[in-house]
Amino acid sequence: MADNIESKVMQGGEAAGQFDAACNHVRQLMGARCAAVIVLDSDAGSGYSVVGPLDAQVLLPDILQQLAVTLRRQLTKNLQ
Repeated sequence: MADNIESKVMQGGEAAGQFDAACNHVRQLMGARCAAVIVLDSDAGSGYSVVGPLDAQVLLPDILQQLAVTLRRQLTKNLQ
């Protein structure tokens, strides 16, 4: 898709605190129980953070899988 963006994101690493801060900000701003933030190719690198109670986090794998299917479908349409 985008050749210049690294497709690997890792939890932790040198910028973990920045990703966690961004995720906490989103969660508080939206008044959410749980938030997930994925960062690609930023000044701090690529990574992700998930903030919230475990009972909310367990929903994320299914949600992210649905998101991936939908996003792939949309990108396929747009790239034709």
